[in-house]
Amino acid sequence: MTLRYIPPQVVDRQPVVQLELQDVVEEEGKWNVAMIAYIIGENPGYNTMKRYIALHWLDITEPDLFLHDEGYYMIKFQSMVDMHKVFYDGPHTINNRPIIVKIWTPDFDLSQEFLADIPLWVILPKLPMSCWGSESLSKIASAIGKLLFADECTTKQTRISYARMLIEVNITKTLPTEITVMDPRGRKLQQQLAYDWKPNYCDKCQMIGHICPAQKGPKMQKNEKPKRRREQKKVTYEWRYKGPVGVETTNKVNR
Repeated sequence: MTLRYIPPQVVDRQPVVQLELQDVVEEEGKWNVAMIAYIIGENPGYNTMKRYIALHWLDITEPDLFLHDEGYYMIKFQSMVDMHKVFYDGPHTINNRPIIVKIWTPDFDLSQEFLADIPLWVILPKLPMSCWGSESLSKIASAIGKLLFADECTTKQTRISYARMLIEVNITKTLPTEITVMDPRGRKLQQQLAYDWKPNYCDKCQMIGHICPAQKGPKMQKNEKPKRRREQKKVTYEWRYKGPVGVETTNKVNR
């Protein structure tokens, strides 16, 4: 890279840097096969993300991984085909947390992105066996959000204790804990819902991943009573006469 001095323009007595199309088009071309990856919640770390890519994205050439200080990853693929394969094979999760992926654009700014709909693993414990059909599961999931897919054990019905599906839900709203299901006979079932992981959402900041201290409120234990302040006892002083005080005399020795 060769750098040199190029005088800036002066507009209203202020220096203004004017970039030409040829100045940026080459650099933008280097990143047109890049994708943004953002993990909801705590960042798993660069090495963990590197291992995840090596273990799960086996059908592509290993991409270059970059971690930005703002907390997101830039993944630079070796070809457009590789990038599209990863993008359309999603959704992706790491440690049961969704990886939000987006194809990079020159005007990308994470601070301007507002993530409202994110994929979450939803569990349906003790779901009746008659409701395990694809149509029944699709209808139940659609009442929660946008169904993406079910896990392998649910699809093959090798685990019958609960069904588990990845559903895109709006986390700015309260996540439901149960849903009403009506069978063909008109009987209603209150199906309980659970989540592998639920993100914190701050209404004040409109951000995912934290709750402002002002919204949390004081922590109070159940049946906890406010502590009473111990009353201080009054202290009184009484003066008593103990008689005359003796005067000690000291013999001085002249040397």
